Amino acid sequence: SCDCSFLKSALSYFISEIVCNVEQHAGVEQGLGFAFFDQSQNTLLVGIADAGVSIYGSYVKNQKYLTELGDSDAQALYLAQNGYSTKNLPNAENRGYGISSNSKMMVEGLGGTFSILSGNALFYHSAEGKRIVDLPETIDWPGTMVLAEIPLTAKPINIYNYIG
Repeated sequence: SCDCSFLKSALSYFISEIVCNVEQHAGVEQGLGFAFFDQSQNTLLVGIADAGVSIYGSYVKNQKYLTELGDSDAQALYLAQNGYSTKNLPNAENRGYGISSNSKMMVEGLGGTFSILSGNALFYHSAEGKRIVDLPETIDWPGTMVLAEIPLTAKPINIYNYIG
């Protein structure tokens, strides 16, 4: 038996941040959460998805960073994972670090992976690095899907080293 309280804290932070993003940005009343324990890999897959406006759509809806955004879902993912917030908080510009802190905690802290599918772009972060990929036009998720893969063999971490 191990003390897995650090995993509970990490999962709690992940879920609360992503659910808040759905609530604040997606423009929908509901989303979908799921978890899957892969016994053969001893990993936990946790995902949250919505069929909202997408990350790109959230920037457009809030008229934020339109010059930097262009017309690309991939560029929207780049901005989002680099802390460019769509919130209208004049004294806290670029405070949108929920995605980047979750990504860092899941990969650098827990040794897992972190992915976001939004529109027709994919952000993937693993130990090998970060990638943003434009997907074929036939793959076009109307909202945003976030997935974390967490090895249950992860060493204990202090989540506060990764957030804020």
